Amino acid sequence: MNAAVPFPTPSNPWAVMQSVFVEHPLFDDIMAEVEDVLSLHGSAAEVPCVMISGVTGIGKSTLFKKLVERHPVTKDGRRTVLASSEELTVDDVPLLALEMPSRPRVMPVAKAMLKALGDPLWNKGKREDLEDRVDLFLRACGTKGVLIDEAQRAVDRNGALTAADLIDWIKSRHGNTGISFIFLGLPRMRYLVEQDGQFDRRWDNDIPMPPYDWGPDIPPQDTLDEEDEENKEPESRLFFYGLLAAFQRESPVPFAAEIDVGDYTTAKRFYYASRGVIGRLKKLLAMAMRVIMREKKDTQITLAVLEKAFDRAFRKDKAIERLVNPFGRAWKGELPPPLPQDDVPVPRARPQPRGGQAPNRGGRGRKAERNLAVVAALTKRS
Repeated sequence: MNAAVPFPTPSNPWAVMQSVFVEHPLFDDIMAEVEDVLSLHGSAAEVPCVMISGVTGIGKSTLFKKLVERHPVTKDGRRTVLASSEELTVDDVPLLALEMPSRPRVMPVAKAMLKALGDPLWNKGKREDLEDRVDLFLRACGTKGVLIDEAQRAVDRNGALTAADLIDWIKSRHGNTGISFIFLGLPRMRYLVEQDGQFDRRWDNDIPMPPYDWGPDIPPQDTLDEEDEENKEPESRLFFYGLLAAFQRESPVPFAAEIDVGDYTTAKRFYYASRGVIGRLKKLLAMAMRVIMREKKDTQITLAVLEKAFDRAFRKDKAIERLVNPFGRAWKGELPPPLPQDDVPVPRARPQPRGGQAPNRGGRGRKAERNLAVVAALTKRS
């Protein structure tokens, strides 16, 4: 009998795991929906805009990257004739992509758009000049859509619109050019359309990117009849099984035999750790690679490796939300607590009196109040 061929482990399995991309049905559906909207360009004076929201780690940045890859810029790919009859050679920019500035204002956004569109004078001119050139270049470059990541920066954590002037400016660009704006961001983006009826009418329904749902905590039974719909595992849980299998297949380090990702309890351990968020699952596995690289004694991903990886990857989460390590003995098979809601307003702290002294409220000062506010924010549900 021939000896088993050892699994080829790269010198930096962490870097390999960081580059792993796993397609899944929800991701593909959203990509198709965005492409559908972009295909409407030119068929009407105004085509719909799109808002895609989800928690951190759900895949918005990956979606941004993949959309950019699908619509590359072609240098000097178009020629246009100005109203003055002057011919102009410009880049072909089917999808203009940028990130919302940390302080959303018209001038920085206009300059960022012009720079991405190839305007050599992107940093010159007053506001009126910039917005005229934005409209001109959007048309001349054949732009079908403007993709803006981190769009929730236009709304603060309490749901207050912090960039009303910029939103009005974007409405004007949409009205003047007819192109789609595609916003990616955290769930509180919904406040953008809720506070402005004119802004709302321009958008298709919000497209959520939700975490995978485990569903009712009922283990599958081998004796169930195929038509027993009530006790079948939810589709979202089955997709999560598939996600685990895909990561196992792409992993630069093999999973030990004790890690059967098709097993109900094992999959539930990964679900607890990731809470159904693909980015958190990848963070766990990437940290497992670092544990293996650092200790230089494991050649497989074992429960012991995953236990150490969870403690290191989610140290803050454990401290704030009292999470149990699902790969250790303390875990009793429970499901994780729900993720904190981004679109639930945070209670505002009361202003501190002058002089820095907190009033005495029966032994409960500002520190106690702040702790209560944090607990309330983390435990509220929408």
